[in-house]
Amino acid sequence: MRPIDQTHDRSSGYALLTTVVFVFVLLIAGFAFFALVSYEGKAAIYRQDSSESFYLADGAVERARAKFLEDRTWRDGWAAESAGAGEYDLTVTDTTYQGEPAVRLLSKGRVRGGERWVEVFADIPPTGFGLPLLVMGDADVNGNFCLEGQAHVNGDPDFGPGDVHLKCGSYTSGFEILPPPIYTDPAHFPTSTYYYVRGITNGFGDHVGHIYDAAGVDLTQTGAIPDSLEGLVDYDAPSKTYTFEFKNDDLETYFDDATGIFSRNGGETAAVVNFGESALLGGPADVFSRVVFQGDDTLHTTIINTRFTGITETDRIDHLYWEGGMTELQQVTFEPYYGVAIIAYDFEKMGSALVNVGTTAWPALLYVTNDVPVINANFVLIGSFIVLGDFGVPQISGGPDIYYDEGFVDNLPGYLTEDWVEGVSGTMKVLRWRELASALE
Repeated sequence: MRPIDQTHDRSSGYALLTTVVFVFVLLIAGFAFFALVSYEGKAAIYRQDSSESFYLADGAVERARAKFLEDRTWRDGWAAESAGAGEYDLTVTDTTYQGEPAVRLLSKGRVRGGERWVEVFADIPPTGFGLPLLVMGDADVNGNFCLEGQAHVNGDPDFGPGDVHLKCGSYTSGFEILPPPIYTDPAHFPTSTYYYVRGITNGFGDHVGHIYDAAGVDLTQTGAIPDSLEGLVDYDAPSKTYTFEFKNDDLETYFDDATGIFSRNGGETAAVVNFGESALLGGPADVFSRVVFQGDDTLHTTIINTRFTGITETDRIDHLYWEGGMTELQQVTFEPYYGVAIIAYDFEKMGSALVNVGTTAWPALLYVTNDVPVINANFVLIGSFIVLGDFGVPQISGGPDIYYDEGFVDNLPGYLTEDWVEGVSGTMKVLRWRELASALE
């Protein structure tokens, strides 16, 4: 018999063991590889779901911004609102932020296993439509200024150190709110008795005024209105300015609703008197009018003393596309039947006697296409005040009071009534935005 080769048997055993171990290692490596691939795949899917969840949460805030444009009182939010590959929730609650009224928006986006949370604190201010005062430029106020409601200044607001001169009300700034554009032509006052007044200097050095109708017919020359405002008109050559001063008895003579020179015709809503066009039809374009109203009388007329030089509707809310003179009030009350008391280029309230623009019975819109250099004490506006330039250059002082009263809106000319949308906001001012790890953070 051949002897058994124990060395060979041992080698074969080692080879088998090595093969088994190698196969086992390969199996482990394979399982590890496939586990890693599966994990990375799931992680990639989760990252994608998480990103989409974030966009849904942030998108819910943006959708809320649009809702506030429609209705600033909206607080309903959404629950399980489907969007994209997932859904979102949003809650809206009234709260405070740094001691001031605000709303808190808490949104959650969900896509399969991913969830993201966004929290926003925001101010939801009213638009120019609901403001007692809207200033497109800067505001410089000195002395006991009172607002009923919240004003807005697009430029730089200066109400003194710590707003010491703002005795009541509040204001916002730091973002833009745009007013409705204004028009001054007869077509935009369709149910009015419309007059133009233009200054004329004849060859003998006399300064008079001629009155035109809406179609441009010279009513003074034809004798339809036998009046040239003689004695009320002066002319300053260096500034190329005609001054029309209506004082005391002159106010009733010219602006009495039934018997005045500028009375309204039967069936018309109101009288509108425009001093803002060029001095004479076909005359120089750089001549302006200064109009002064002084006396203890009430005017129901709409006064215009500015003219538009631009082209587009956007130009109409830019003070650089308007020109004109000063409109000055002293001891007079405006109760405009047409909702608009005055559309002026520059506006001043002078003297110590009380001036009212709008009353609780007849609130009014005062629209200034350039600046308001001076308003002192005893000025009360009830309605709304829009200034395309600066408010207070050098300063508003004394103690003017401005109260928002939407009652004038229903009396506005048709195009303004349509644009004057109620209950909306011009924007949502974000006070703080952050992402949360959960709703409990």
